[in-house]
Amino acid sequence: MAAPADTLDPDLQVVLVIPDDIRRYSVEGMFRSLDLPVTAQFVTDIGDLSALCDAQLVISSSNALEPVCDKIADKLRAHNLHVLILVDSGDSVEPSWIDHANGFLDWADLRPETLREAILDVEAGRFHVSATVARRSVTAPDRAGDDASQRASMVALTAREQQVLRLIAEGQSNRQVARSLSISEHGVKRVVGIILAKLNCPNRTLAVVRAIELGLLTV
Repeated sequence: MAAPADTLDPDLQVVLVIPDDIRRYSVEGMFRSLDLPVTAQFVTDIGDLSALCDAQLVISSSNALEPVCDKIADKLRAHNLHVLILVDSGDSVEPSWIDHANGFLDWADLRPETLREAILDVEAGRFHVSATVARRSVTAPDRAGDDASQRASMVALTAREQQVLRLIAEGQSNRQVARSLSISEHGVKRVVGIILAKLNCPNRTLAVVRAIELGLLTV
């Protein structure tokens, strides 16, 4: 369940990075209708670092289809900026962006209430994946001719993600994983969300199955 709006930081600064004018105007209209205590600014280029200076949440769209440049990556890491990425159903998010993402929202799911829910989730430390994004692994078949080794080469898990995935495969809950690795439960939830996004799976069970199929995990 989403946290109530009054738990948000009243000084929350949001930067919307949406190059397409029509889509930007649409999101602007939705954003201004939300009953959230936040301040938003709108830019067309994520390279505008000045816009990110005071931001706590970045909502980006087509930028995520290209590799994140080192300068932007350093900025996101240095300021621990939360990033929500708007994607089209046919989009393939560039892997370098996935490491910075705190959630994915499909344009097909975008409505004022889903945008509000995504913002609340991301700011509360919950990894957000909208319904259409979550369904992709069961509705979109693998491309013909791709074998396991080819698909595995497209997925890169960090050492921490591999640790979490193995403990999940052993049947541990998020709380148990947090205790095993001496990290917070919120930290585990974020890592699990990133694993689901990288493996394009809607839940932990399918993520483990996919990882085994790709040779990323041996049970």
